[in-house]
Amino acid sequence: MGETMTGKKKNPIIKWVIAGVTILAITLGGFFGLKAYENYLANKVYAPSENVSFPEFSVKVTKAEFKPVELPIDKESVKKYGAIDKKENCDLLSKEDTYWRAWDGDINAPWVKYGPSAYNICYRRNDSRDAITKYTSENKRLVVDYTITAKNNVNVKDVSIALEPDSGRKLDAQVDAFNANQFFELGAQYLMPDEYNLAPGPVYTSEHPQKYIPFRKSNLGGNINKGISRKGNIYTDIRNSESSVDLKITYRGQTRIVRITQ
Repeated sequence: MGETMTGKKKNPIIKWVIAGVTILAITLGGFFGLKAYENYLANKVYAPSENVSFPEFSVKVTKAEFKPVELPIDKESVKKYGAIDKKENCDLLSKEDTYWRAWDGDINAPWVKYGPSAYNICYRRNDSRDAITKYTSENKRLVVDYTITAKNNVNVKDVSIALEPDSGRKLDAQVDAFNANQFFELGAQYLMPDEYNLAPGPVYTSEHPQKYIPFRKSNLGGNINKGISRKGNIYTDIRNSESSVDLKITYRGQTRIVRITQ
């Protein structure tokens, strides 16, 4: 009789222990399962067509397009000196140095040698054509449009969106291939105003770099409230040798990668 009562007393304790172990196992399983899922999302490489999910919002790439680069070519220089793809015959031009009068504006002041001849500047134009042709043949413009949809209120300051090529090259850096290019705006073909009393002809300004940075990223603005979608855009020039570019989205220590291939 005593043994029966003791056994009955032990049964509830065993049941509580089993229940506690079960709850603990479920809790730990859920915790580690969530961590495993978060690691899966962090390590997954998304295709442009896939929806990229964060706890607070999602991102969808609506367009990832490679197209010809768009250089800031000065139309007036092209109109005056000919198309980029057609070189000039520089032998037809004078090899005499260019001249200018004294800066005091005195029309009786003597002419002073100023810079290269029309012949030499012509060769500079042809060199500029070569630089433009080379760059356009070796690069493409990548344009990425995307939409952010908020699941909850999102602080945009915590969201970072960047492009990273497989070469590791910094995409928002100055391009030096066009320094003193004579077909860019305010380049070597710039003509000084008449009041400076310069001799006719272009001014060769080899010391002036061309500020060409082929990178733009839209400003997402302020916070995005729950249920609101906001569009964004990012573009840059990509070399033909760079076979893939990652759209890297970072939010509060979490990262997602959308891989775009040429």
